[in-house]
Amino acid sequence: MVKYLLIINCSKSKYSDVENLPAIERYNGVVFRVVRKFLRQQTSDHLDIFILSAKFGLISSHELIPNYDQKMDKKRSQEIQSSVNAKFCELLQTGVYNRCLLCMSQDYLQIFNEYKENITKNLIITIATGTIGKKLSILHQWLYGSTPEYLHTLKENTIKGKATLKGIEVNLGTSDILAIAKQGLMEGQGKPYNYQTWYVLVDDKKVSPKWLVSLLTGLPVSSFHSIKARQMLQQLGIEIYSDL
Repeated sequence: MVKYLLIINCSKSKYSDVENLPAIERYNGVVFRVVRKFLRQQTSDHLDIFILSAKFGLISSHELIPNYDQKMDKKRSQEIQSSVNAKFCELLQTGVYNRCLLCMSQDYLQIFNEYKENITKNLIITIATGTIGKKLSILHQWLYGSTPEYLHTLKENTIKGKATLKGIEVNLGTSDILAIAKQGLMEGQGKPYNYQTWYVLVDDKKVSPKWLVSLLTGLPVSSFHSIKARQMLQQLGIEIYSDL
């Protein structure tokens, strides 16, 4: 049987339960939600999951941990680097894994710097980098063996960097669009969470594509179809996700 090893980093978003929780249940970042959905839907006997925590180092997803607040910074990464690499190399040296995925932000990924000489000939290590959308796509494909639906949809729409809806042209970069979305959330504009299946991620919050397009164009959400909203955002380079 092919054995998989998944390494992900902790998230700032956590469940605040007072009692200790398994690490896979404590964190509530979008990567953890994707992984937990997979665990609910698929058999996972072939998969071991470890989490790189700023506080606890490299731990099993089953390890019970309390709620905490600690950020990974340069000082902390240097403090745990040796023990994390030792633990990771120990896992690789067991020889039981055929596939390994490191899915994490650069602050965490840079800690892993001593493992290459421990890669066995039957082990393939994949590193998920780039935007959160790209990392989620790689994670999904690695777990399920297929590309998520939202990525297929994205490829069908040419990203132009500008788009027009009902005669209103929007010519903004993705960072500007997300900044507008964050501002809209802070100010409580409209109904950002009123979506059915498709959504945009803004700081781990799922928001309605129609709500975001309404912010960008000034058009009321009732004046255009959700398909048009998704097409516009995809043309602007905004990634669309699905709960399907």
